Amino acid sequence: MTRRRHLRSLPALTLVAALALAGCTDDSPSDDATAEGSPAVTPSQSAGTATGSAAPDDDPSASPEADEDAASPSAEPSEGSGGDADVDPTTGALAAVALAAAEADGTPYAIDTEAGSWQVDVAVDGASVEVTVDPTGTEVLGTRDDDLDAEDRAALGDATVQLPEAVQRVVSQTGGTLREADLDADAPASWSVSVTVGGAEQEFDVDTATGEVTEDTTD
Repeated sequence: MTRRRHLRSLPALTLVAALALAGCTDDSPSDDATAEGSPAVTPSQSAGTATGSAAPDDDPSASPEADEDAASPSAEPSEGSGGDADVDPTTGALAAVALAAAEADGTPYAIDTEAGSWQVDVAVDGASVEVTVDPTGTEVLGTRDDDLDAEDRAALGDATVQLPEAVQRVVSQTGGTLREADLDADAPASWSVSVTVGGAEQEFDVDTATGEVTEDTTD
């Protein structure tokens, strides 16, 4: 009777051992799926992530308005950069004579000052045109028609030395500054040129035919 009980317990032990062995060798499906579904992280991906997370080097203090103000030059000229005071009176007078001659299309024969501007008389077709020019000789301020004496007209027709040359001759020889000049038709015809030399006014005559310069000592 005892032997039979022992033999019956053997199948039960065998079944328990088989179940235990199956539990040890069975791989977990969830672990394999997790391993296969997780992509490997490569060095390039890690570097890209780090690079992308870097903030751009923006300087909020550098506004577009500040850049434009720094790049844009001032449209207004500075004071004291030039003007009428910088122009030599003789240079301005000669420029005024040339401008008046072009404006009236004639022959200039007199120049003087009036209210700070140059007034140039120009002979045009037997008449005269008075042209007012600014002190620098660059702008015509006005014109006015006038008469021309027959003596002046005749003297101009015979002159070989014109007004601008007469002024230049006197200024060159004296080192003075032009005040005024006009045509003296009395024979022999000449240009009467007044200049300031060393603070004193002096007058000279320039022959309209020869260009000879002589000092006018008459009162």
